Amino acid sequence: MTQEQWDFVNLLVIVARFVQVFGFFFAILMLIKEFPIGYTFLVFAINLVGFFAILTGVLTRLFSLPEVLIADAVIIVLSIVIFLKAYKVKKLKEKFPPPPKPFTRCPVCGSFIDPKGNYCVLMDSKSLLYFDTREHMEAFIKKPQLYRISREINYDGVRRVCINKEEGWIEWGQSPQRVISQNP
Repeated sequence: MTQEQWDFVNLLVIVARFVQVFGFFFAILMLIKEFPIGYTFLVFAINLVGFFAILTGVLTRLFSLPEVLIADAVIIVLSIVIFLKAYKVKKLKEKFPPPPKPFTRCPVCGSFIDPKGNYCVLMDSKSLLYFDTREHMEAFIKKPQLYRISREINYDGVRRVCINKEEGWIEWGQSPQRVISQNP
């Protein structure tokens, strides 16, 4: 192999690696920001397979410089498309509270919460509290100390509430009066 050919191969490898680092950055960012894990692994897998395919193609002289650049562009576009889809899914999940786990009880009356029924959710800084009625959520917000002692609840103030699970979360801050004063 002549010096020019080696320089060309080295240039291909360097360009492909910079592009791959960009793709791995997306996967790491998705892990840190808690994106859906399936999308995160898909981005990582596309970049990993692309990395080895391009490297093998360059070393076996199957890929020319334009082909490597096209392959890198395809990998980046796929990574960005998957990243944007994962971002959309993540934002949609954050808009609505998760359904209650089986055998979740209302902290006010102790009855089981029906995941398919109407229920209200209160989020504090540490946990989600599910209530079978809006009135129970309002009673809890007015006097949380009545329920904290008997139910071992670590409640530290209202951050968000969900009165209607089809409408999603409402940001409330620390003021219980704002929750109670809203019309149903």
